[in-house]
Amino acid sequence: MLVLTRRMGESVYIFPSDDLDPDTTIADLFRDGPIKITLTRVNGNQSRLGIVAPGTLTIAREEVINEFGKQALTLG
Repeated sequence: MLVLTRRMGESVYIFPSDDLDPDTTIADLFRDGPIKITLTRVNGNQSRLGIVAPGTLTIAREEVINEFGKQALTLG
């Protein structure tokens, strides 16, 4: 489980990794189950999210994508 803290208005992006075979079907992608997002804690204007998703998906905080771009997340 990946755990991220988010404040009001902050976002998380979930998208296919670049190394995912383009012929992968949605059924294959979610063969082991759906993406599960659990709110694990709330403290003032912060919340903590626990995310379980297939390894073929990339999960990134919005500020990381804004700073480094989507490609930088999937290079290695």
